Amino acid sequence: MYSSMNALLAHSPYLTQLATRYPDLMTRASGASAGELVRGECFALPEEPATQPELMKALREAKNKLALLVALADIRGEWSLEQVTGALSDFADMTLSHSLRFLLRAAEKRGEITLRHPENPSIESGIIILGMGKLGGFELNYSSDIDLIIFFEEETLTYTGRIGEQKFMNRLAQDLVTIMQERTRDGYVFRTDLRLRPDPASTPPAIGVRAAYNYYESVGQNWERAAMIKARPVAGDIAAGERFLHELTPYIWRRNLDFAAINDIHSIKRQMDARTERIIGMAGHNIKLGLGGIREIEFYTQIHQLIWGGRKPNLRTRGTCETLGVMVAEGLLDEATRKTLVDAYRFYRMVEHRLQMVADEQTHTMPSDEAGLENIARFCGYKEISLFEAELLVKLHVVHEIYSGSFKSAEELGDAGNLVFTGVSSDPETVKTLQQMGYKQAATICEIIMGWHHGSKRCTRTKRARELLTELMPALLSRLAETANPDAAFLKFDEFLTDLPSAIQLFSLFQANKELLGLIADIMGSAPALADTLAKSPQLIENVLFSDFYKALPDKTQLAQQAQERIAFARDTEETLDYLTYFKGERQFQAGVQFLRGMLDARQLGLFMTHLAEAVIAEVFGAIRSEFEKTYGRIEGAEFAIIALGKCGSFEMTFHSDLDMVFIYRVPDFETVSDGEKSYSASVYYNRFAQRLVNALSALNRGGQLYEVDTRLRPSGRQGLLAVSDKALSHYFSELAWTFETMAFTKARAVVGDRALAAWLDDFIRTQIEKPRDAGKLKTDVYDMRRRMAEEHQKKTLWDLKHVRGGLVDIEFIAQYVLLLHAPTHKHIPIGNSEEIFNWCRQYGLLEPARIEQLLAASRFMNHLFHLLRLCTAGKMDEAEAPQGLKKLLYESVGMPGFDALKEKLAGVEQGVKATYDSIVGK
Repeated sequence: MYSSMNALLAHSPYLTQLATRYPDLMTRASGASAGELVRGECFALPEEPATQPELMKALREAKNKLALLVALADIRGEWSLEQVTGALSDFADMTLSHSLRFLLRAAEKRGEITLRHPENPSIESGIIILGMGKLGGFELNYSSDIDLIIFFEEETLTYTGRIGEQKFMNRLAQDLVTIMQERTRDGYVFRTDLRLRPDPASTPPAIGVRAAYNYYESVGQNWERAAMIKARPVAGDIAAGERFLHELTPYIWRRNLDFAAINDIHSIKRQMDARTERIIGMAGHNIKLGLGGIREIEFYTQIHQLIWGGRKPNLRTRGTCETLGVMVAEGLLDEATRKTLVDAYRFYRMVEHRLQMVADEQTHTMPSDEAGLENIARFCGYKEISLFEAELLVKLHVVHEIYSGSFKSAEELGDAGNLVFTGVSSDPETVKTLQQMGYKQAATICEIIMGWHHGSKRCTRTKRARELLTELMPALLSRLAETANPDAAFLKFDEFLTDLPSAIQLFSLFQANKELLGLIADIMGSAPALADTLAKSPQLIENVLFSDFYKALPDKTQLAQQAQERIAFARDTEETLDYLTYFKGERQFQAGVQFLRGMLDARQLGLFMTHLAEAVIAEVFGAIRSEFEKTYGRIEGAEFAIIALGKCGSFEMTFHSDLDMVFIYRVPDFETVSDGEKSYSASVYYNRFAQRLVNALSALNRGGQLYEVDTRLRPSGRQGLLAVSDKALSHYFSELAWTFETMAFTKARAVVGDRALAAWLDDFIRTQIEKPRDAGKLKTDVYDMRRRMAEEHQKKTLWDLKHVRGGLVDIEFIAQYVLLLHAPTHKHIPIGNSEEIFNWCRQYGLLEPARIEQLLAASRFMNHLFHLLRLCTAGKMDEAEAPQGLKKLLYESVGMPGFDALKEKLAGVEQGVKATYDSIVGK
């Protein structure tokens, strides 16, 4: 008694406090085995306490006595490890059962349930309390918390109250946890953790068994299978608990373990092995989670159970030491290795208990200071700290060698550090690793990834998707960490996953083609608008695998041919539009990636995007005309054509550009009507046809939308007819047209329709531009138009490249003004973009060479940024909100050393353009 009492008083303030609190118990323990007193002192509780506080006090008194007596039995050597952990586990079972019976009787008194067996309320109650982890395996440590999962059988629970059985069960679970873990003046019973339940972030504390079965069968993970190995009913309806576990047998114990599942188990092992702590030492070492510690022995054991337990039922055991013995019997382990692991396990558990006895703390970490280490060494019975250290280190090294030697075929996760996303709470070491990688919101990112593994995204709800995700995480996080803003890139990738119906194919592509992962990271980090496009059409990423993806883009003729081939097997107009939408998306994505990679300049990109639009418009035109004529027939001798203006007319289309269109028809006789089942005059006929075209181009279909269509530049604007005749067009421009409409015609051309009418329209457009006009009125009209636009688009920043003063509109107005001023007296006028007009001005000496070079350089510089912003942000640049990756992309793409330098240059360019505009058009 002296040696045990001396150890207790010398090394454990907590046990000293208990000994002082219960002197009579210490006196009785001095003359008898401490273990013999446990049952009588700690398990004899009043069956029906009057109130919950009385119950809580009785349980805490019993726990205090248990802690003291078990410690004495352990320190004296009266009990083996199994007796110590068994007594602790039995006490947990008893207190849970006792508390649940109290709560059920109280619920019956309130009229909420009907008890089938009032003498033992738990029987046939339908309430299942599973003990997990060490509690399930009868391996509770000295200061352990208890992991529980609470289920209930809906058809067995006889609920009769008003709030509903789910709310009742939630309250029951919360009351049970309160009874067990709330700290009072008498202490606590057990810290209680319910987070091992299915998807704890989004499920209630108590779960119906039907929902549980569905979860485990659909999205249950391999770490949850491993956790279920030790699960056992510890309180409540034990028979229902056994039924539940029996039903889960196929989930836990798979008879045929496929290769992918083995890989997933390997990945869990490698995640746990990828620790930041790479050395084994005594000071500060975690004997549970550290290298060579308890967890490695447990995981080594459970891995073999998961792999072989489906075909070897004898392996379906809960205790670690017991299972290691069965592994020998089954030929999976040699006796020498078993003995090494069991001896180490028993030693670690003894040390673990001593660490926790010091202050009743749930700790597994050795002290870092010399005094603390000496205290633990002596508490463990060693006179010399060096002897204790030698034995501990030998065992840690040997265990880690055995553990590390298992599953050698598995790849390493890399040197990033700890990346563990299984389980129910964020791993602190993983959070540190993410912070070291450059993530500022590391804890949030941990939670999101854990949610992926719990099936929070539709695309990660299959077992195979989660297996692939586990393999990809290190590479994915490392690649996203290389972007300018890793957090923003990661959150964009999370959005990308949201609408994916399935991720198996995509994750497989990433695994087999690391360049795809790099491309995705670049897009997520610097091009949020393109990331949104990918989220809506994830199949676009597959195009990168085609051999021609990074080759020269198809020209106008090739695009037209490809569009025709794409719709060749369409069964109707709706399917034609779907195919064209996908075709447009694929080609725009290809062009966008090439532009991001610097393989195209802005002019090449604009030309390609325009040719793509023309190919799509032509096929839509053909499909709608064919369908329209089936019902309404044709008008003999009539023609129809489309004028494109704006960006399409000037070959400068960008991502998200709309189509500015004017619809023109020509008929030999306005009295002639169509010859279809429904006959219409030319005006009605072509206006209905034009509306069909607009609807087809702008309507949402399964692939999204082809283009927004803007028809406001037609004669008389919104008040005019959608389609007008050639004669009406001629009359309007000879009598009514405003100067700004002629300015718009500097970018106009016929793009689709009957050839003769299209040729006439091109000649007509040139005629309007070449008309002589009063120079003073022209300058006044251009100046007034720009002023009105500036008033409409006020408060523009330097990043509003189109409308800011000194921006692209000012450049276009300069070009259009000069063209309209000099077109009547000079030949070969250009129809198109500002750059072509300025080159024409150089040819005829219409502007000073220095101004031409200034305007050309400004146009190219701002158009490049404009295209980039349209691709990456849909055109809206908020400097305060813009990702660092986008800013980096912007300044690097124009060869600037930094974002501030880019801003300075842009401001200077815009000021220069504004000054030139003022000198040419006027202030």
